[in-house]
Amino acid sequence: MIEEQALVVAVESNQILVEASRQSACGKCAANNDCGQSAVAQWAAAKMVNIPVINPENISINIGDTVIVGIDEQSFVRASVLLYFLPLLVMFGVGLITTAAGALEWMVISASLASLVLSFYVIKIYSKKFQHNPDYQLVVLKVVV
Repeated sequence: MIEEQALVVAVESNQILVEASRQSACGKCAANNDCGQSAVAQWAAAKMVNIPVINPENISINIGDTVIVGIDEQSFVRASVLLYFLPLLVMFGVGLITTAAGALEWMVISASLASLVLSFYVIKIYSKKFQHNPDYQLVVLKVVV
């Protein structure tokens, strides 16, 4: 389970809205001071994000409470592969197939980009099936006292 602390900003029946800051691993990296990415990460970390979280066990939660929220690691990895790896795999596959078929360079590029966009659209439709699956959503684990 991947866990994170967050502040409750709204409470509904079995769902809450939490406010969490974006975090980066830059603070733990030895090259933090010499890396341009850390400056971008520090800028982004200052922004707070409101995220809906389900409360399947109906834990008593009030606005202003700090809670631990989590998501299943396997589900997170599966969703990441689906969203990031699969579209690239499709794009490169279509590029290889169109190249092997003898298409001109502009046709290969066009077909690859079109397949990338189409794969994102298909993933958007396919992901709706997971919309209400608790394995793919953040859940409240406990209230921090």
